[in-house]
Amino acid sequence: MRTRLDGELRWTQLTFVENDPLDFDLDAWADVMDRTASTAVCISAGGYVAYYPTKVGLHHRSVHLGDRDLLGEVVDLARSRGMAVMARVDPHAVHQDVVDQRPEWIARTEDGELLEHWAMPGIYLTDAFGGYSWELTTEVLREIARDYDVDALFANRWQGHGPGYTESTAREYRAATGRDLPRAADPAGGEAWATYRAWRRSRLSDLVAHWDKAVQEVAPEVRFVPNLGSFTAADLEPRVARSVPFLLVDHQARGDGEALWAAGRDAKRVRALHPGKPVGLITSVGPELHDFRWKDSVNAAVETTGWIVDGFVHGAFPWFTKFAARIHDPRWIPAVERAFGLHRAVADVREDERPAAETLVWDADEHTATRRVRDAASGVYQALVELGVPFEYVGPGSLTALTRPGVRLVVVPEVPSIEPEAADALRVFVEAGGSLLLTGGGPDVVGRQALVTELLGVEVAERREGIVRNNYVRREPGGTLQEGFGDAQRIVGGTRLVRFGVLDRTSDVSWRFVPDHPDLPMEEVYPRSEPTEPAVFGARLGAGRVDVIGFNATELYWQALQADHLTLLGNAVRRGLGGGAAVEVRGPGVLDVATWAGDRSFTVLAANLTDPMMMRGQRRRVSPLDGVRLAVDLDRVAALADGSLPAGPAGPAGLAGPAGPAGPTGPAGPTGPAGKVSVRTLEGEQWREADASRSGSRLEVRLPPVHELAALRLTW
Repeated sequence: MRTRLDGELRWTQLTFVENDPLDFDLDAWADVMDRTASTAVCISAGGYVAYYPTKVGLHHRSVHLGDRDLLGEVVDLARSRGMAVMARVDPHAVHQDVVDQRPEWIARTEDGELLEHWAMPGIYLTDAFGGYSWELTTEVLREIARDYDVDALFANRWQGHGPGYTESTAREYRAATGRDLPRAADPAGGEAWATYRAWRRSRLSDLVAHWDKAVQEVAPEVRFVPNLGSFTAADLEPRVARSVPFLLVDHQARGDGEALWAAGRDAKRVRALHPGKPVGLITSVGPELHDFRWKDSVNAAVETTGWIVDGFVHGAFPWFTKFAARIHDPRWIPAVERAFGLHRAVADVREDERPAAETLVWDADEHTATRRVRDAASGVYQALVELGVPFEYVGPGSLTALTRPGVRLVVVPEVPSIEPEAADALRVFVEAGGSLLLTGGGPDVVGRQALVTELLGVEVAERREGIVRNNYVRREPGGTLQEGFGDAQRIVGGTRLVRFGVLDRTSDVSWRFVPDHPDLPMEEVYPRSEPTEPAVFGARLGAGRVDVIGFNATELYWQALQADHLTLLGNAVRRGLGGGAAVEVRGPGVLDVATWAGDRSFTVLAANLTDPMMMRGQRRRVSPLDGVRLAVDLDRVAALADGSLPAGPAGPAGLAGPAGPAGPTGPAGPTGPAGKVSVRTLEGEQWREADASRSGSRLEVRLPPVHELAALRLTW
């Protein structure tokens, strides 16, 4: 049964402050919802402050509320417009009266002292595993669900701030694990914190299930939705994630040093962790620099628009939040209006489509990962965006992605280790005809040996964890993966290297390590011997292929952005894709591309990231692109669509072109019969018929001038 929460909604979130009841302007916010074409609203209801006449004891009611009911006013407004409604609670902090009456609910330091809020003196943090969450917050949620016409309840900052160190949590933890709660002195990567993280994940998942059940007991159609970050999505167990209507990523804007593609990355990561579950991206209209916290300020308009657009290109429905109801600076409204308008145009046609990409990237960039792993994950993401390669994530919890139609290549950046079941799944993928690209020499397999040894029989003789200075790699005469380097005989190598044992005779070496040598004094900067050890090589495995880069190419690309490393990675990716791609971007600029497939449709979306401030906010303006062309291989599109697709394009008159040649029958799948294909592009917020030229099974479309978003849609 469909509900008001189904589909790709556009959310307005209004986060009240305590004195908002004094002059809340409902008409002004009705205008915002109309201008932005919002179809859903999330409104502050209770928790730290109640904005309705609550009857729950110890639930702090706004001292300025008087006889108003801000929650009820907004619910009535939304319902009059047919909008979905979610009520927000925040259980992370409490006032002094709760501390005085229920001190056992308050989080403690390791020394047993009450944990005062880091930003607001005189209030205190709650223990997420204790009675405030399980008892009082439950009653608040039930009261709202019972008394107001809402579709869902939503909790912010519900996951706590550390172990809590209360007697009840310590007792519960000891009963479950036989251990004491971990301390700051325990190694972050050690067993003590690993055990705690596993227990925390289970306990927080139980809490979500508890809240969801509690609200449904009083209002069967109402659901509970937890707020999550891109990393903390892993904190929710699949058994619980499957039961909630959708998941939210609370990554509200770029932090320092984040690229503009970080919004889309969050969407892809959460979709990989919880396949098939709708995902929303919460965007603040203000900056998210945590050292400064200008929460009631406004981002540059193009920064806000670009963040929202990159999120929904990769499947995160848009959600904006405004802190405080007073609109001191209205410049954010046209920015959200622009982004939401573009989303409306896309959502109207993409409703039944799923992400479909030929390339998968192994994702181990979790919140416990080392800086090296995170940099490698960012490096491969940046490289693939610059190369215009659409990709999705695969990881320990989403190995079924390897069996998706049309998948040709898996890239594993510098991940230290993978589990045996993952290694076995990768072997099956390659032997069936897929390609695997391992950087940093590839991971070890837990409890076994190096993955490259298992797949190719090549021993790992040494891992030089660095930093190795002054390393280079030299071309192997006649080797592959050498296009684009001109007359250069050697290029920059890595700072972390892997030495391999003897290669099998079937392996082909593209580059060899130049023996590293001193970088000072300058007179000593020269190699003492000729290159012998392989740096980049590959070999066939079954019907597929494995390529290995024996140094930290993706980590180093993020750190140093060397053009030669991008060229090398591009060569390896193109070989892994068989020399072509379902979609190729041709022309100027940097576009973050995503591809989506339905039963009888295929959509290409691309966020325009071309800007001097792409790598570090904030953007100042949109850099329009003219002359961008998309080349589409209809055989490969048919494979991604998991069904037949007509081989010929149709123009405005709907005329079919001649049938193209049959495609491969390996991982890509077969091509269907000839017929008609409708080709449309997005101009502004309107879809228009597009002219397409064709050669064989290749279709080429020139896009209209690209501003924030480019879009191409094929239907048949």
